[in-house]
Amino acid sequence: MNRSLTSTSRASRPYPGLRPFRRDEANRFFGREEQVDQLLDKLAETHFLAVLGTSGSGKSSLIRAGLLPALDSGVLIPPELPAGAVPRWSVAGICPGDRPFSRLAVALAHATGIGRGYPIDERDKYIDEVVNNLEQDLRRGSRALNWLLGVRPLPAGERLLILVDQFEELFRFQREDAEEAANFVALLLAAASHPDCYLVITMRSEFLGDCSRYPDLPEAINAGLFLTPRLSPEQLADAIQLPARLPEFGGDVSDGLVRRLLQEAAHEQDQLPLLQHLLMRLWDNAVAKGQANPVLDEVGLAALGGLNAALDRHADAAFAELDPDQRQTAEVLFRALTERAEGERDTRRPVRVSEVARIAGVSLGQVIVCTEPFRQADRSFLMPPADQPLGPNAVIDITHEALIRQ
Repeated sequence: MNRSLTSTSRASRPYPGLRPFRRDEANRFFGREEQVDQLLDKLAETHFLAVLGTSGSGKSSLIRAGLLPALDSGVLIPPELPAGAVPRWSVAGICPGDRPFSRLAVALAHATGIGRGYPIDERDKYIDEVVNNLEQDLRRGSRALNWLLGVRPLPAGERLLILVDQFEELFRFQREDAEEAANFVALLLAAASHPDCYLVITMRSEFLGDCSRYPDLPEAINAGLFLTPRLSPEQLADAIQLPARLPEFGGDVSDGLVRRLLQEAAHEQDQLPLLQHLLMRLWDNAVAKGQANPVLDEVGLAALGGLNAALDRHADAAFAELDPDQRQTAEVLFRALTERAEGERDTRRPVRVSEVARIAGVSLGQVIVCTEPFRQADRSFLMPPADQPLGPNAVIDITHEALIRQ
């Protein structure tokens, strides 16, 4: 990647790379229109969606850039609203990690009026106190959130959607605190029974059997199950070509490259993340050459080594920017970020900066420096992104499990 690229050009890529699409990137999210309609129908019927699929199937992007923007547009009208009314949706999105109640309290405090307890202009000043109080309220029982919605109702016409992405993280946390994990699941399921509250979870399908540990969760999943399908060749071609053709980008993808990528990705488990990463790299290279209207083609593909080699080479290039001592720390970091779960399943394991420093026997600053080449916007191998400063309690995570397998 040419480091002369401006931050503006980096921010305006048509392809996200390894990270999922964001909610504000719905205009460049193609190929899933039919599935979004199906999700809306099921959510209206059940108030609960369990979006399952293999790692790399596009679950998070489907929800964030598909379902949520569709809700914002007003296409789902709860039956109890007056005719012609359009609901407003507050979204509390979390990954449960090792502090599910705390993370939910933070999301609710920022996304909704629940638990603010202070004037809006003083909210940031008192947000820590608000979150702490809200977390304690949520721990009072399975119907604690229902109670909160009763004593502090949402504004007229507003609906709350709780999004628990990477729900399978709870199964790792369950090994550390089984009681708290069970209480959290009970809280979520009870909240989905409230008329103003909706629940969406995303989960890797191979963890489906683990759900039997929790009362009522298998039954809820049966009612709200959505298994994320693979894109058809036509849908995949749209996802490859159409983002570059948007007026804000003014680019294109050659027909030859589309055919080649469809062929190479046909039987690849990490089809979508590999394609998005490759297309991001092709776009960056074309922009770096000064093309006013970038055209992605097979020549650019060959320069990157093809679909399967592009990610490996890019990660090696980031690793090569570190000196020998930093590379040893980086190896410790990446080992800490993965674990072998039951059934020989490799999963991501978010860790705090302080934990990596302790394991590696280095300073916090040395760990932070080692993450920087992997957090750049043109790589997105690790989260959080480079524009977010890291402290001792900051949580580092792998952007996508495709990085583990590839």
